[in-house]
Amino acid sequence: MHRDESMRLPSRIRWMHVRRLYETMEPYLKASPMKLYRPDKGRVLVLSPHIDDDVIGAGGTLKKHSQNGDEVMAVYFADCTEERIKEAEEAASIIGINRLEFLEYKSKTLLSRQEIPDRLSGIIFDYRPEIVYLPSLFDRHNDHLAVNHLLAASHGKNRYDFTVCAYEVWSTLIPNIVVDISSSIDEKKEALSRYKSQLSAQNWRDAAVSLNRYRGITSGAGEYAEAFMRYSVREYFRIWKSAYDR
Repeated sequence: MHRDESMRLPSRIRWMHVRRLYETMEPYLKASPMKLYRPDKGRVLVLSPHIDDDVIGAGGTLKKHSQNGDEVMAVYFADCTEERIKEAEEAASIIGINRLEFLEYKSKTLLSRQEIPDRLSGIIFDYRPEIVYLPSLFDRHNDHLAVNHLLAASHGKNRYDFTVCAYEVWSTLIPNIVVDISSSIDEKKEALSRYKSQLSAQNWRDAAVSLNRYRGITSGAGEYAEAFMRYSVREYFRIWKSAYDR
């Protein structure tokens, strides 16, 4: 993918994209997701379109990474106001995210900024993650989809070799792993409670915890669980390409 190609990709998920995703993923639908009681070890990078997405989608698993001694870094792309940065720092101290980077972009402008793939490449080469978390291909928010497109552009130039774990925020996904977060759900709840600027509009704390309870019950992984699409970066973007870049 050339540098400017991500700017021509769709900014919204449409039904034809969903259909293509299901067609590509059909072979994976015959197996139940693997239940994990601790995440894989490795240096973790979390790509979070907005401050709070990381904890909504993966906060319990990130806490387990921290408890296992893994380094955890989060990059926030859009709407990083002074108020929200303070909230992120408070939540990070609870979850155990030990490095934060705040980019200066506005929401719904990410695909218009051609420098982001190169900035992302710089972060990845500097930090050298082994596991990258980001919102899934199914997440129905412009900025969440944009982060997928931007990482695809960066990967197309650099051919990374890490594991992708895609998390769910606005839309549920088709998981192939489910992580038991029963032992870290209290810390996740506490971290989510720090996002007061966002909770005043929508109760993301209840939404996230309810989804985690559903995932725990339906998977049998535990009382609470987080679900992910876990693939090699190469396979993840093969699936991405089948839906968005053909």
